[in-house]
Amino acid sequence: MGPQPQTSTFPQDLPPRETSWKDRNCPGMRSCWSFSLSSFSLATSDKAVLARRICMIAILGLRTATSIWDVVNSIIHFNLGWLIIGIILGVLGFFFIAWCLARIGEATGYRRVLGARVGRWHFDVFLLGMAIIHIGIFAGAFFWKSSGGVGGMWLAMWLLIFGAAWVTTWEPEPASSV
Repeated sequence: MGPQPQTSTFPQDLPPRETSWKDRNCPGMRSCWSFSLSSFSLATSDKAVLARRICMIAILGLRTATSIWDVVNSIIHFNLGWLIIGIILGVLGFFFIAWCLARIGEATGYRRVLGARVGRWHFDVFLLGMAIIHIGIFAGAFFWKSSGGVGGMWLAMWLLIFGAAWVTTWEPEPASSV
């Protein structure tokens, strides 16, 4: 008698998955950094939405102006390495932050973050705080001799904005009838 062929206990026909990998790991994400330009439109009669969008535009504008200032500074000081890095990060950062701000601006419902309920009001306060901090960073970019403080704050703001946008991709809590 020769060796017996091994039979696998693993099923050959697996049931299809209900959702894709992207839908399971990035819920609510339509595609890579997609957003509607209407997220930034000032044509609205709702004062809360208008204030939210003004903060979003201010943040994006101040970040862009600071990136341009950094590139100009690299040109003035003949720093080719930082010039190339500044241009690449400026362009990528613009689209990334625009996507993040659009996600934050469009957020509805409540999400549970570290046990606390976070809703529209919290995102609006976050946007206002970010706008105020970005005004400070923009002013500081002209007065600080070292770019380390500006760079550190810049990265921290990038991460905070992304963190808030990430929270908005979570599924909102179901409405309670209580």
